Amino acid sequence: MATVDTGTLSSLPIAANTADGGGAAVGTAGLQLFAPWADGAPIDVRYTCDGDDISPAVSWSAPPAGTIELAFSLVDASAASGDQSLAHWVIAGVDPAEVSLIEGQVPLGAIQATNSFNTAGWTGPCPPPGEPAHVYRLTMYALNQQSELADGTPADEMLDYIADISLGSTELTGTYQR
Repeated sequence: MATVDTGTLSSLPIAANTADGGGAAVGTAGLQLFAPWADGAPIDVRYTCDGDDISPAVSWSAPPAGTIELAFSLVDASAASGDQSLAHWVIAGVDPAEVSLIEGQVPLGAIQATNSFNTAGWTGPCPPPGEPAHVYRLTMYALNQQSELADGTPADEMLDYIADISLGSTELTGTYQR
């Protein structure tokens, strides 16, 4: 029998903790996404360049029928330039049978894009000091086929591909200011 690290699990946002600061958003196809912050609320410093700079634990409702894999992104909506987004994190290849991502960990088999900071994986919110709070969109996509992209694919390329094969998505926002 496997043992469970309850310290790790306690950081997972689930529907029951929304009163404690976690939040949910409902998107297309009835998808729900839960994060450690409420929709539109400030992002905890631990997930930013001023803290531990680790990816948050997120959880979600059952994806729609036909979902082959899940993908996730965190994009700075305040820093987009034309059709180019400022992507802090894009991953695909997440098994739809999973119910959460563990804080600071990449799921087995996931594909990590090279983000806008030329790093594969997570780079947390880090707006220039003194600017108004930036708005960050955390999005989950239900994909109708395997992404078949390689680790290190540029974030914008992966986001375009994900959009083309998405059955539905849900997002929530968070803010951060330095």
